[in-house]
Amino acid sequence: MSGSVDRFSFLSGANAAYIEGLYEEYKENPEGVDSSWRRFFEGYDFAMSMPSLPATDSLSEDSKAAKVEWYINLIRRIGYLSAYLDPLGEKPELKAELRPERQGLQHIDDEKLFQPATFLAGKSQTWRDIKENLYKTYCGNIGVDFRDIPSVEEVQWFQQEMESCRNQPSFSKDDKVRIIDFLSKSEGFEKFLGDRFLGQKRFSLEGLESLIPFLHVMADNSARGGVEEICLGMAHRGRLNVLANFMGKPYELMLKEFEGSDFNTHDIDGDVKYHMGYGNYIETISGKKVRAFLLPNPSHLEAVNPVVEGFTRARQRLCQDKDRSQILPVLMHGDASFIGQGIVAESLNLSELSDYRTGGTIHIILNNQVGFTTDPEDSRSCNYPSDIAKLVRAPIIHVNADCPESVAWAAELVSRYRQKFHRDVVVDLVGYRRHGHNETDEPSFTQPNLYKTIKAHKTCLMIYGEALVEQGVLSESEVSEKKRSHRSHLQECLDRVRAKNYEALNTIPSDLDFSAKKKVDESDFFKKVNTKLSTKVIKEIGVEITGLPDGFTPHPKIKKLFAARKKMLAGKGAVDWGLAELLAFSSVAKDGFHVRLSGQDSKRGTFSHRHAVVTDIDTGEQHCVLSQQDGGRAEVTVINSPLSEQGVLGFEFGYSVAHQNSLVMWEAQFGDFSNGAQIIIDQFLAASEAKWKQVSGLVLLLPHGYEGMGPEHSSARPERYLQLCGSNNMQVANVTTPAQMFHILRRQALRNFRNPLVILTPKSLLRHPRVVSTFDDFSKGGFRPVIDDDRVVDKEAITRVVFCTGKIFYELLESREQNGILGVAIVRVEQLYPFPEDMVAQIIDGYKGVREVIWTQEEPSNMGYWTFVRHRIKRLAMRTATFRYSGRKGAGTTAEGSGKSHAKEQLRIIQDSLGLACPINPELEGSQKQ
Repeated sequence: MSGSVDRFSFLSGANAAYIEGLYEEYKENPEGVDSSWRRFFEGYDFAMSMPSLPATDSLSEDSKAAKVEWYINLIRRIGYLSAYLDPLGEKPELKAELRPERQGLQHIDDEKLFQPATFLAGKSQTWRDIKENLYKTYCGNIGVDFRDIPSVEEVQWFQQEMESCRNQPSFSKDDKVRIIDFLSKSEGFEKFLGDRFLGQKRFSLEGLESLIPFLHVMADNSARGGVEEICLGMAHRGRLNVLANFMGKPYELMLKEFEGSDFNTHDIDGDVKYHMGYGNYIETISGKKVRAFLLPNPSHLEAVNPVVEGFTRARQRLCQDKDRSQILPVLMHGDASFIGQGIVAESLNLSELSDYRTGGTIHIILNNQVGFTTDPEDSRSCNYPSDIAKLVRAPIIHVNADCPESVAWAAELVSRYRQKFHRDVVVDLVGYRRHGHNETDEPSFTQPNLYKTIKAHKTCLMIYGEALVEQGVLSESEVSEKKRSHRSHLQECLDRVRAKNYEALNTIPSDLDFSAKKKVDESDFFKKVNTKLSTKVIKEIGVEITGLPDGFTPHPKIKKLFAARKKMLAGKGAVDWGLAELLAFSSVAKDGFHVRLSGQDSKRGTFSHRHAVVTDIDTGEQHCVLSQQDGGRAEVTVINSPLSEQGVLGFEFGYSVAHQNSLVMWEAQFGDFSNGAQIIIDQFLAASEAKWKQVSGLVLLLPHGYEGMGPEHSSARPERYLQLCGSNNMQVANVTTPAQMFHILRRQALRNFRNPLVILTPKSLLRHPRVVSTFDDFSKGGFRPVIDDDRVVDKEAITRVVFCTGKIFYELLESREQNGILGVAIVRVEQLYPFPEDMVAQIIDGYKGVREVIWTQEEPSNMGYWTFVRHRIKRLAMRTATFRYSGRKGAGTTAEGSGKSHAKEQLRIIQDSLGLACPINPELEGSQKQ
C-alpha cells in the first residue's frame, strides 16, 4: 500500500500496513477500535490536519492531551528502535522521529499535568514524568516489539507488566547474588575449558553468558506457573554450557569427553560432544523439580526446531497435558540462522495449527551479531533477526545481554506470557561472540574492528560484579571468591577424571532415556511377527470403518466407494489398497497403539484412494472413519498437513521418538517431494540412532512408480534411502499387494523394537484390478520380504529368473501372459533393506535349470535399486548363471518428460527382460554385461 509509506513513514512496511488497516477501521467507526488506538488516531488526525506542526501552546487543552496520547502510543509501538541493546556500543540517542519536537510537542511545559487514559493506570503526571517513564520503559536495556499482537488483551497485559515497573523491577539481594552465581559458573566453565583444553572446539557461550541466568529464571517462573517438563532444542553455540550449568550434566562426564578417555565405540557410531542430548530432573530456584530434555541436534542449524515441537506434542499427549500448560518447548537459535533458514518459518507456521500446536514456544535468539564471518547487513534484509517471527505476530523482547537483571526480567515476562496466553514469544538476547566461530578460528581476518572492541570489552560477570560492589551487595573479595571456588571445583572434577577415581556416572535417568534398550542385529528384522487377523475380526473392524453417521451426506462417489468396500468385507470381492490401509490403521489402534498419519492430502489420499476422513457435502462437516471405534482403543489421527516437508517430517520424527508406543507415519504427496526434507532424512531418520542412540519407528510413505508423468512425479529416489542404509539403521520396502501393506504396517507397530521404515507406495496400483488381496492373505501368513513366482507351473522349465521390485512386476506379468512365455520366472523383492539374502539364494537355488538372472527396474541405472542390489544378487546368481541389468540407461533426470517416450522405453525394458525381440540400445551394453 503506497499510502502506508506516506502516512506512517516512521514505521517498517509490515507495521505500517497493520496500522493502515486499523486507521481505516477507525475512520469507518472510531468506537470500533481500542481506546488507546482511538486517542492515537485522534492526535494523528489533528497533527496531520495542519500544514505544519503548530506550536502546542496555541492548541486547546483537549488537543494537547490527544497529542500526548498519540506520542505515548508512538513510543509504545516503536520505542524499541532507540533501546540500548548492543553491549559493544554506546547508549543510542532517541531517534529523530521519536523526539517530542519532531511530533509538534516541543512547546508543552515540562511541568504541565496530564492524565493519560492508559499509561500508568491513568494517574496524573507531568509531561516530564511521562517522557521519563516512557523512555525508561521502552528505550532502556529492553526494547519490546509487541503492538502487532492480534489481541487487545495481550497488548494490554504487556503494557501493564512493563509500565508498572518501567521494565526495571527491583531485585532482592538474594536475587542478585543468585544471578552472579549463575554468571560465575557460566563464564568460569568456558574459561576453564579454554585453559585446560586449548585448541579444542567448544563453541563458547562467552559474550552471551547471561543465557544461563535467563534459563534458570525462566524455568523457575514456568514451574510456578504449572510447568512440569521443559523440552529444549539448540545448536552448538553455548550447548556445553547449557548442558553443564542448566541441564545438570555432571562436570566429570563433560570433562571426560574433552579428555577423550574410556569411550566405548561401536563401528563408527557417536557424534561430537556439542551435538549430544541429555535428560535430567532439574531443581528450580524455588525448589521445584522439573523434568528437562535437551534434544540432540546436527550441525544443520535450526533443523532441530520441528523435532522439538513434535517431541513436545507427543509428550503432552502421553502426560495428558490437554491444555498444554505442563510441558513447555524452548528453542534457542543463532541470529543468522533464525532469519536465514527456511525451516524456521515452517516451524513457526505450525505453532497455531490444531494438530501441531504445543501451547506456545519460548524462542531465544543468541544474537552474537555475526554469522560465522558474515556481518548482519549481508545476512538479512530487515532490522532484526527476530523479524521472521512477525509471521505469527509473536511478541519480541530485545534485551542487552550484558545487563543480567534485564535479562532475568525478560525471562520472567516471557514465561508468564506463555503460561497465560499459550502463544509463541521471542527473546532477542543481544550480545557478542568473544572468540571466532570456533576456538581455532581467527575472527579478526574478517571483523578486525569488531574484535578490537570485543578484546577491550569487560565480560558480563566483570560488569555485574563491579555493579554489585558499588551497590554494596557484595565486596570485591566476595566476587573474587565466587570465581575462585567455582574454578577450584572444576579442577577437582578434572583431577578425578584423570585419576579415574570417580564413581560411575548415571548420565540420564532411566525414565527420561529414549535410547535403544539393545542393539538390533540383522536377524531381528527377519523374526516372525504375528500380524495376521482372523476373518471375524477383519469384518468387525470393517463394519466400523465403512459406516457413516446418521444424516451424513457423503459425495456420491464416496458413497459408491463405501458400498464397494462393504461388499469386499462381505466376501463378494477382494480387498483393495485403500481398505487394506484402513484395516491396518484400525487394527493397530485396537492393539493399543496410537496411530498418527500426516501429509499434505492424507485424509483422502493424494490419489483419492483412502478417504479416511469424509466430508458432508451439505454441511462441510468432516468425519474420520477411524474414530468410530469401541472403547479401549488407542487414538487414530489423520492430518492434512501444511505445504511443508522439512518442518512436518521433523515434527513427526520428534513425535515418534517421544511416543514409541505408536505408529507414526508421514506421507509425501509425491515420493520425490521428500527432497524438501532431505536434511531431516539424512541427519535424523537415518543417523539419529547411530549418532545419539535416539530411537524412532517413523514410517515414510512415498508414492513411487513410472506412469509417464514426467521427472517430478515418478521417482521417490529410492537410491538415496538405500545409500543411507547401514548397520541395520532402517528399513526400505516396495510392496506390491494390499495384504503386504497391511502386514508391514502391523509388523512395524507390533515389533519389540523401533526402527524407521521407508515404504515406496504405488500410484496406478491403487486401483489396478490385479492389485487386490483375499481374506486369506490377511488371516494367514504375514509380511513376505521376497515373493517367489507362484504362477510358475514347472520350475524345471525355467531358464531365466527376473528379479524386480514394485509396479513393474505387473507389467512384466501382463506381457509374459500375453506372449505365452513359459521359461521366465518373475520374483519380487519387497524388502530391499535389510536385504533378504538367504531368501533370494533359496529362490535362485530352487530353479535348477536357470541360466540367466536379470535385475529389472524402471529407473535409470544410476538410480533406483541397481547399484544397491547388483553385488548382492550377483554373488548368488553367478554360482550357476549369468547376471545382468535391464532398465533405463544412466541419466541426469529421473524420467522422460514425454509420455510417448516413456511408453516406448518402458516397452523396451519389458521386452528385453522377458527375452522378446527388441532393439538393444548400445549405450546400455555396458550395464547389461555387469
